[in-house]
Amino acid sequence: MMRFSIVTLGCKVNAYESQFYGKALKEKGWTEDDENFDVIVVNTCAVTNTAAAKSRQMLHRAKKKNPDAYAVVIGCYAQVATPEEKEKIGADLLIGSKDKKKVADLIESHIKTRERFEDIQPVGERFDFEAMPIEQFETKHRAFLKVQDGCNQFCSYCIIPYARGRERSLALDEVVSIAKKLEQKGHLEIVLTGIHTGRYDDGEHDLVDLLEALLANTSEKVTYRLSSIEITEISDRFIALMAREPRILHHLHIPVQSGCDATLKRMNRPYTIQEFQDRVEVIRHSIPDVSISTDVIAGFKQESDEEFEQTMENLTAIGFSFLHVFPYSIRKGTAAEKMPGTVHGAVVKERVERLLEQSRQLRAKDMARFKEGDVLIEQQEGDEWTGYTNQYHPVRIESEIPLSGRLHVTFDSIEDDHYQVKVKKEDENAIK
Repeated sequence: MMRFSIVTLGCKVNAYESQFYGKALKEKGWTEDDENFDVIVVNTCAVTNTAAAKSRQMLHRAKKKNPDAYAVVIGCYAQVATPEEKEKIGADLLIGSKDKKKVADLIESHIKTRERFEDIQPVGERFDFEAMPIEQFETKHRAFLKVQDGCNQFCSYCIIPYARGRERSLALDEVVSIAKKLEQKGHLEIVLTGIHTGRYDDGEHDLVDLLEALLANTSEKVTYRLSSIEITEISDRFIALMAREPRILHHLHIPVQSGCDATLKRMNRPYTIQEFQDRVEVIRHSIPDVSISTDVIAGFKQESDEEFEQTMENLTAIGFSFLHVFPYSIRKGTAAEKMPGTVHGAVVKERVERLLEQSRQLRAKDMARFKEGDVLIEQQEGDEWTGYTNQYHPVRIESEIPLSGRLHVTFDSIEDDHYQVKVKKEDENAIK
């Protein structure tokens, strides 16, 4: 019996795709073994030079553990690597942004001969969306459903349009079919994910059409969440649907990247900070209990102290619920690579720390708005259960009774960026 191991780097879309690769290999009768494996699959990231280097390191580390393992490198870095880099990688099989769903068949076809094989298609060609359905997630009530891939935006710092190709989406009927199967397996929350989820377009339907179809074809107990969405993709129709449908959970992750117009312009982001803030105000007017988190890049090319302070000020003014903070790292092949004005690493590190502290303050302020809420239980360790609220704030529940599914609880306190809840036996009926 063949054994495999999968190493995943990068984004949530990569994490989803890795689960599909594991499922496909198990369907061939293979077993997953992270210690003694015949095949190592590295699902790579190329968003920064550091991520690309780490992708190489992960493969070399695995090969050191098992020198005879058949080595597969798949995904973004495989797509954009130069011939010299591919030689350094030392993989037996390289698969780019197309034919990912064929990974199990490609491994099976080439592992016997051990001849090096590349399946890298030019991203200038339009790829069809490759459906990678996963109908059951083993350990959580939350499930993920990839509905979109690719990017047409070409932000100056980003390699993704070159690594994943142009935007494409899974047909609405197929999305609905997968969602119904996820419900049958007991999943209570479905997260729609993609590189640009908000630009879902299967040629006939947009994101709002898709959400309406999902709501109509799954039961009242199933809720939906978006992994992220751009501010320019939030239409009035979307806001109206989210406002009237509590099953679309009231959390949005909207990347801002910078709070300074000059920085945003160099990043080639399609909005000003005022336009971003005005749209957020429209969303909050219609959905007062919504929580909005964001991504921020610290130390982008030419970011002055004044620009960074403006970013800090505007992030506070917008009132995000928390920040995902990324230090800027040069990526070969992007427009920003050739820009002058690299910010010193020590300055970038300091700015990252300040943004992380700001995130902690923003999270505490947003969490303080809520005294109670619904929680989807995801994990258990002893007498402690953990999960997330509808607004995507983390919760720890100490309970004398077993917990599962979705519960409504009153929060006792906030500690370490978590709501704390204690449940006693006599509370059993109250929390259901």
